[in-house]
Amino acid sequence: MRSMPDMTVLAPADRVECEAAMRWATDYRGPVYLRLARDVCSDVFDSDYQFTPGKTYSLKEGRDVLLVSTGPQSSRCKEAAQLLESEGISAGVLHVPSIKPLNVEELIRACEPFSLVVTVEEHNIHGGLGALVAEILSEHSPRRVIRFGIEDRWGESAPNEYLLDLFQLSPARLSGRVKQVVQGTN
Repeated sequence: MRSMPDMTVLAPADRVECEAAMRWATDYRGPVYLRLARDVCSDVFDSDYQFTPGKTYSLKEGRDVLLVSTGPQSSRCKEAAQLLESEGISAGVLHVPSIKPLNVEELIRACEPFSLVVTVEEHNIHGGLGALVAEILSEHSPRRVIRFGIEDRWGESAPNEYLLDLFQLSPARLSGRVKQVVQGTN
């Protein structure tokens, strides 16, 4: 959807952000793709949240690696970051609810302190958030970017917990993958 001209692409993290994005989209003149998950996810934002297209949100500060995510995967990244913390790895989490448009300067500023950025999405790694972050950083602020998501394969239909485990996107599987990358074993 990101490659379509004039398309706005949104992926809210929780019900609060979803409601705010829907209110914004009803007033917006132009096409909007609002990517929704079928499973309940924990709240990330409180009732004071205001949706702003293009804005990014720091959900957790860190030093060793930055996890950049979108949609409900951002909540899972926060959980994975807490697991990593118990292993001595300090992971920051950046939530990107607006894939298109995106505030490029804001993304660059958030990634600047990190030599390693890991994007995480429940989407194909080709053409999604990971590709977008890699494009922006390679042009404006080169650094190592690892993309975690669905590899180039057909999707499957099954319970969400099963699929998250299968694609190594559950908090436990994700924290293990990030740990391997940070420690240089992947």
